Amino acid sequence: STADYRVMQGPLFKKPGADPAAQKVVRLSRKVGDSIRTTGRTWAGPMGGEWVQLDPAGGSKPGWLLVEGPGFGIPGPLLERVDPGDEEPVVLRVLSPIDDSPLCELCLKPSQTVRHAKNWIALRLPGLAPEKITAARERPSDKTHGMGLRNFPASWIIEDCTRIRDTPFKSGDEFVFFYMGDAAGDVEAERAKSGAYRQQPLAHHRALAFLRSRAGFPRAGQR
Repeated sequence: STADYRVMQGPLFKKPGADPAAQKVVRLSRKVGDSIRTTGRTWAGPMGGEWVQLDPAGGSKPGWLLVEGPGFGIPGPLLERVDPGDEEPVVLRVLSPIDDSPLCELCLKPSQTVRHAKNWIALRLPGLAPEKITAARERPSDKTHGMGLRNFPASWIIEDCTRIRDTPFKSGDEFVFFYMGDAAGDVEAERAKSGAYRQQPLAHHRALAFLRSRAGFPRAGQR
């Protein structure tokens, strides 16, 4: 039976054709939050990656899309299966706490919490600590990052347990937050550690562990 998958982050990676064991891989651009029709058939690659077969009846050319897996430089799932009855997702923009440049987009279920969003941010910018991210109802000034809660109205803070549907954020909005620490220093320190040990940053493992425990998405190859 067919199954829809939601784009969680990009770019996407596709193996064209009917054979998922083929070596050719091409990059695709799709909007975060978009839905992609598949046959529901999955394949586990030799390195542990999970791939799902596109459904030509859905308007796609034959091929297989990477759901999640190593070797592509993107931790976490690129696609997430849409369960029957799922609400439409909320897609929020995130700016870097280092220089306010565009960092990523988050695809969140309305029933998920602010803490879920914080762990996604930590996954996308390794080195950031979820516990140092504080969601806010209004955009903090440039001088707020790293300054703690001084002169910051308590009424602006959104608690970690707040569901996305209960925040002021709607699809297309910015997920407003400030970082209670030295974001640039934390990111640089994580890069130095991961480079020295040739491994994925510890922050990735912590964020992924939380997201898997709360979102229910499996480790690649465990469907």
